[in-house]
Amino acid sequence: MATPIDQIGFHELAPTLRALEQAGGTTEHSDWIRSGQNARLFIKFIDEQLDRSDKNPYEMTVEQQIGALILANYEEKWGIPEEDFARLVATAPAWPKGEHAYRSFRIRFGEWGEGVALTFERQLARITSVFGESGFWYRRFLTDRKRLRLLKGNQTHKPVIEWIVADLDTHRKRDSVTAVRGPKSLADELLVIAWLFPDMIRAIDYDKLPGLLAAGYEVKDADYGEDAWQGVVIVAFSRDESHVSVCPCGCGSDGSDFSVPVLRESPALGT
Repeated sequence: MATPIDQIGFHELAPTLRALEQAGGTTEHSDWIRSGQNARLFIKFIDEQLDRSDKNPYEMTVEQQIGALILANYEEKWGIPEEDFARLVATAPAWPKGEHAYRSFRIRFGEWGEGVALTFERQLARITSVFGESGFWYRRFLTDRKRLRLLKGNQTHKPVIEWIVADLDTHRKRDSVTAVRGPKSLADELLVIAWLFPDMIRAIDYDKLPGLLAAGYEVKDADYGEDAWQGVVIVAFSRDESHVSVCPCGCGSDGSDFSVPVLRESPALGT
């Protein structure tokens, strides 16, 4: 809860006054703030700026997201029944607060290892449809069912279509992916975000918008030791080549140009 101004010490008020002075504040400005209801207007303006600075520029309405899912279902021939769309409309959580927070979907097909592979393949196909053949590249060995699995275990994979809420700017400062990954790390959910928010993916600059690590996956790659599951899946974008890519990355990665997104606690979703 925010602390009332009358409980803030002089050591905090003095820098505030100094900042106003450096911005050109005068006694006329302070007189105006103290007059009538002007203080309320001043606080309202600040609150509006705070809300705007915390707003995700890629926010979508529920209608837009359901529309994108319906289009994907039709074009990819997924066979999602009408009642699932109605359920999603009725259970949609509010758009989350935060510049890098997203409301999205978990869309899984099949069960166990077969389902993990099928889901991965179908999400890659959708990314291809959205970005085009020339706008998408991926390491084909990732579709090998013996080289890709869920961190939580393939036995947890069940067919489902439901809402998720995720933070995409988490764990940019880390010693390694291994040090920060866990049960809330995104796996196939990140692939859905890639095709559902293509403008965000195209805006990845590895500074304000990081590349994304799907640390909820484990990858077996000869580059990291053929017998060890020491890889994860990354979603990246090359501005020079204008394409999105899905490929493996070692679990030792500590670069802040990539984040390790996580599911957010969401009472509305029971998580």
